[in-house]
Amino acid sequence: MNKVTALIRSSAMAAVVFCCTVSMAESAVIRARIHDINGKPAEGVKLFLYESTNVRKPADFISVPSDNSGRTVLTVPNGKYWAVARLMKGALYGPLMPGDKHSGEPVELDCSGDAETDAEFVVADIQEIGQKKRINNPDTIRLRGRILDKDGNPVARAYAFAHGSREIEYVPEYLSAWTDESGNYTLYLPSKGNYFVGGAQQFPPPPKPSALREVTPEARKSDIATDITTIVY
Repeated sequence: MNKVTALIRSSAMAAVVFCCTVSMAESAVIRARIHDINGKPAEGVKLFLYESTNVRKPADFISVPSDNSGRTVLTVPNGKYWAVARLMKGALYGPLMPGDKHSGEPVELDCSGDAETDAEFVVADIQEIGQKKRINNPDTIRLRGRILDKDGNPVARAYAFAHGSREIEYVPEYLSAWTDESGNYTLYLPSKGNYFVGGAQQFPPPPKPSALREVTPEARKSDIATDITTIVY
């Protein structure tokens, strides 16, 4: 081996070592702990990371499923991310189905400086979210009826939602459980306030759903019966 060849090989090896060092130095490890609404470890949940607040598109990074202790680890380039935890029995993307679980609003993770970032998530299905909010706010009224499509047919496996404004940033403030085959829903709302109510099949619903119905609970009335005839998303 002549001196020129040795010098080239030495330079190439140095470049490889330098690149690897930079790659390791510029990466961050996210250690997530995921549990259900009762505080028990949630197994099989994946962490979806996005490089922007637009979490309605395919994720930029996806973790391996959480283990039986509810933990998963993901290595990503340094930066800022928005994370959502999901447990989906079917396809990796698409609307949630009954039994699927979701962590709700995206969590902002700043991985720009620390080598390791710890994060905690709570996943729940739509029915559990509705029950939890009812327990946390006992002063509620009940809104019940059916979710119908534009032709007046009942929609199964949909849900009713209510929000304080017409625009929904990500997750509505109040959710019902999934509808049955007859399209029946029950939605619990605080007795004071003004709400925009709609129906959807995909979760979360669009940020600007159309055909919302405005509902204002009346004093001393704890039960409101109304059908939601709407465009179901």
